[in-house]
Amino acid sequence: MQKQIESEFYDPFNSRSVLNDSMTKFENVEQGKQLTTTLSDIALSSGYECLAFIDYAPLSTKTYQRHLYGKYCTEVEGYLDSEEIYKYCKNAFRLTSLESLLIERTDIAHLYVLPLRGVSGIVGALVFNIPKDFIELKSIDLIDWFWTILSPYLLNAAMRCRDSHLNITNREKDCLLWASEGKTSWEISQILGISERTVNFHLANCINKTGSSNRQQAIVKCILNDVI
Repeated sequence: MQKQIESEFYDPFNSRSVLNDSMTKFENVEQGKQLTTTLSDIALSSGYECLAFIDYAPLSTKTYQRHLYGKYCTEVEGYLDSEEIYKYCKNAFRLTSLESLLIERTDIAHLYVLPLRGVSGIVGALVFNIPKDFIELKSIDLIDWFWTILSPYLLNAAMRCRDSHLNITNREKDCLLWASEGKTSWEISQILGISERTVNFHLANCINKTGSSNRQQAIVKCILNDVI
């Protein structure tokens, strides 16, 4: 009888078409609003009440800026701004309960945290509930597998959203890249075929857009965020 029930049970996480569709959606993401919409669409079709992705975008080797995407309620958002989640995702790989990381919060026992890494320059966390209609033990395993497969697509989408936050143009990237190689503004101008004044203009834009005090700091921030 149990086998018959499970065979009739609709499980979107065990469907190749759902997986392929989700990959395509992430590949089309270029900005943060699109990533939130994509995660919200997946949540709606899969039965999630909460499906949030946290991108810890590094500002330096010791600090980061938290970008939050997806579907979540106001109460849950307050829990997601936690250093404990970041530390766990930076050092661990396995799915765990949010309650185990925020020990004093028993009202979040239904939420899980899955560290997502594997793309250079990014540490992320997926926070979600187990959809109510799922067979609990089977669903946890399948959701872990599903998001492990999807993680490179999600992480690369988050990286593109970082670029849109910084809004660094291709020419600015070119100038930063050569500056990171130790080239002077004059040398960069000769390589790119533009004036030295234009090179300095592009580098000044990079400094302003990254909130840096000089070109060296702008280079470091863009390397940490995999912009160059």
